[in-house]
Amino acid sequence: MNRFCRSLLPVWAAVVCSSTLVAEEWLTYPGGDGPGKGKHIVFIAAEASYRSELSMPLMARILSRHGFRCTVLFAIDPKNGTIDPRVKDNIPGLEQLKTADLMVAFLRWRELPDAQMKQIIDYTESGRPIIGIRNATHPFRYPTRPDSPYAKYGSDSKAPAGGWGRDVLGETWVSHYGKNLVESTRADVINFAASHPIFRGMHRSFWIPDDVYGIGESLSGDSEPMLLGQPLTGWSADDEPVKDKPAIPIAWTKSYTGVSGVKARIFTTTMGHADAFRVEDFRRMLTNACYWCVKLEDQIDPRSDVATTGPFEPGEAGLKGLKLGVKPNDPIYAASSAPVRVSAGFRIDDSQPGWRSLTNDDLVKVNSADDTWSWRDGVLHCTGKPVSVIRSKNQYRNFELVVEWMHEKPGGNSGVFVWGTPGSIERLTAAGKSGLPQGIEVQVLDHSFTDNMKARGANTDWFGTNGDVFPVGVKMKPFPPLSPNGNRSYPRRHMANGHGKWNHYYIRAINGEVRLWVNGAEVSGGTACDPAQGYLCLESEGSPIQFRKLRIRELP
Repeated sequence: MNRFCRSLLPVWAAVVCSSTLVAEEWLTYPGGDGPGKGKHIVFIAAEASYRSELSMPLMARILSRHGFRCTVLFAIDPKNGTIDPRVKDNIPGLEQLKTADLMVAFLRWRELPDAQMKQIIDYTESGRPIIGIRNATHPFRYPTRPDSPYAKYGSDSKAPAGGWGRDVLGETWVSHYGKNLVESTRADVINFAASHPIFRGMHRSFWIPDDVYGIGESLSGDSEPMLLGQPLTGWSADDEPVKDKPAIPIAWTKSYTGVSGVKARIFTTTMGHADAFRVEDFRRMLTNACYWCVKLEDQIDPRSDVATTGPFEPGEAGLKGLKLGVKPNDPIYAASSAPVRVSAGFRIDDSQPGWRSLTNDDLVKVNSADDTWSWRDGVLHCTGKPVSVIRSKNQYRNFELVVEWMHEKPGGNSGVFVWGTPGSIERLTAAGKSGLPQGIEVQVLDHSFTDNMKARGANTDWFGTNGDVFPVGVKMKPFPPLSPNGNRSYPRRHMANGHGKWNHYYIRAINGEVRLWVNGAEVSGGTACDPAQGYLCLESEGSPIQFRKLRIRELP
C-alpha cells in the first residue's frame, strides 16, 4: 500500500464508522485526512434522466477519500422523504452552500421556491467555484411562476441570454448533437490542455458511453474549450466516427464574476450519462477538476484513488431506470470499508545485474560553459545557459536508461537525446557555440511552458509537456497519437509532474525503437530510427534543471 493510501485510512474509518448521514433529507461523507481536508463540496443531484442520484454520491465517496467533506443534496418528495427527481420544486439542505468551498451542479429544469433558489444564487454570486455536469447547462425553468425574481435564470431567458447555464457555466440547452443514447463519444484532450492539471493522469483520448450535447456558435465569456467530443456511430469504443459530425467541445474552463467582484473558477462538461462514471478517465477528470476549482491543483496525483467503491448499478436512462422509494439513508449510499489500493505504476528495477550509475566520469562537455553543469550531493545541476548539451563518453546502441529530473522554475525546457549523432556532436564541439545535436529527443518540458507560449500569442498545438518523443535531423516513425505535422509522438497519457517536483523517465532503446515511460506509465515513442547508435546527451535550454539517479544497462 503506498503512502497516499495509508494517509487516507482514517478517512475510510471515519466514513464507515459514521452513519454517513447528518440529516434524513441529504447525505454527508465526512472526509478527513488527505489533500482536501478542511474543504467542503456540495453536490446537487436533481434531474431525472442520467441517474445523478447515484453518480453524485459515487463522486462524493471518491472525494471524501481525498479528505473533502462532501454533502449530496437531492430532489425530495416532501410527502414521504424519498428521493424523486420528478419533484422539481424541493431540494432540501441548500443552506449547506453557506459553508461550501465548491458547488457541483447536476440538475435540470428546477422551479425552486424563492428561499431555496436564493441559496444557489447567493453562492453563485459569492465568487466561489462551480462545476456543472451535463444538463446543468439548463438547470432552471419557471413555467408556472414567471413572475418569480428568479425566473430570469431559466434556460429560455433573454436577460441574461440562456439564463444561469450560459451566463455562469458557458452554455444553455441547445440540442443532442450526437443521437441520444445511440451515438457514443470519443473524447480527445485539446493539445494545449494536455498540460492542464485537470487532465493529469488521464489518457489523451478515451471513450465515453454518452452522447454529445450541441453548443452554440461560441461559448459565453472567457470559456476555454479543453476536451472535444467526436460522435461515434454506435455505443461502442470500436465504432467509427459519424462522418458529418466533427468533434465539438464537451468540457471547458471558464470564470464567473458575481456581485462580490471575486472571479470564480468554473468547469463544465456536457457529459454525464450514468455509464460515463464507469470510465476511470471521466471520474479522474471530475476529481481533478474539484482540486483545480478549489486551487489545490498542485496536490493532484496522477495515480490517485478514483475507484468506484460502494454499489453503483444505475440501470436505464430516463424515468424507466428511476428507482423510487429510496431515502438518503439507504444502504446503497454507504461507503466501502475496504481501503482502495492505488497502483504505483511500472517501475524498472535498476538494482538488477548489468545496471550502473552514470556519474561525472561518464559525461563530457560539448558546447556548454564551464559552470553550466555541476554535481552536488549526487545531483547534477544545470543552469540552463547557454543552450547546449553534455554527452556520454561512450556511444550506445541497445540500452535501458533511467533519468530523474526536476525543473526548478515554471516553463523550464530541457531534454534527453538518444542516439545523438557523432557528426553533429563534433560540429557543436568544434564551434563551441550554442546549439543542440541531431538524434532522437525525449522532451523534458514543464507544463507552464504552454501557458507562457499562449500568453505571448504563440501557437501551442505542435508540442506537449508530458514526454514528446521526436527526431531531430534523423529518421523515426513516431507512435500515435501524432503531432499535427506527424513528426512527434505525443504522450497518450498525461503523467508528468510540474516544476519543483521530481519526474521519473525510463527509456528503452532497442534495435531502432525508442519507448518512454513517465512516472511508471508508458506514454510515447517511435520505431525505424536511423541511425540507431550514438551518444546520450542531456540538454541545457534556458532554465535551471536538476538530474539525478542516472542509471543505464546495456543490452545485446
